[in-house]
Amino acid sequence: MAELVCLHGLGRAASDFNGVRPGLLRFGRVTAPDLPRGGMPALRAATADLPRPAILVAHSMAGPLALWHAVQAPEAVAGIVLTGSFFPPARNGRTLGASLTDYGRHRVAVVRAAASRSARPRLAGGTARGTASLAGMGLRPARFHALAGAVAAPVLVVHARDDHFVPVDFALAAARRHPGWSVAILRAGGHNAHVERPAEWLDAVSPWLRGDQRAR
Repeated sequence: MAELVCLHGLGRAASDFNGVRPGLLRFGRVTAPDLPRGGMPALRAATADLPRPAILVAHSMAGPLALWHAVQAPEAVAGIVLTGSFFPPARNGRTLGASLTDYGRHRVAVVRAAASRSARPRLAGGTARGTASLAGMGLRPARFHALAGAVAAPVLVVHARDDHFVPVDFALAAARRHPGWSVAILRAGGHNAHVERPAEWLDAVSPWLRGDQRAR
């Protein structure tokens, strides 16, 4: 049986994976640690002793963290699921004007969601440091792609079309840069598809976990 380690995103909690845990348990032991608040150095230190070899299920900011672990200790990472992961901004084949217009639309959606009490993200202390860690890769996409290109483990990208925090075009552009990755695009689910649409999320992830890790 596999070891699956679920790594939550910025300002989130391990409980985010409660809805998909029963489905993941069909594939092995599931661990979901509560990660510390802070930037990438703090996260790397906190996850230094993860079970190994493990499949890392990484959400949002934990995506680059999982890729980093796969490069630093390739024998410890059997695979990576990037769900609603951070990816650098990209045009995805569109004109600059179209890209800016689309990104502006996503930003408006984020502001509207934040204004809703029920949809307000659970941000906490250390968020600024974590955001700064991602901003560095966002401003220097080559850093992200150099890291991703050095990963030998199979990777599955799971992303929702209505993710307004990381637009789906960012994920698709990154996947084209790394053709060995598998991709599953969900019709809906937002940035936290594993929380909002656990059944659809499991339907997308389960075939890959069963071993079909090379099919796109």
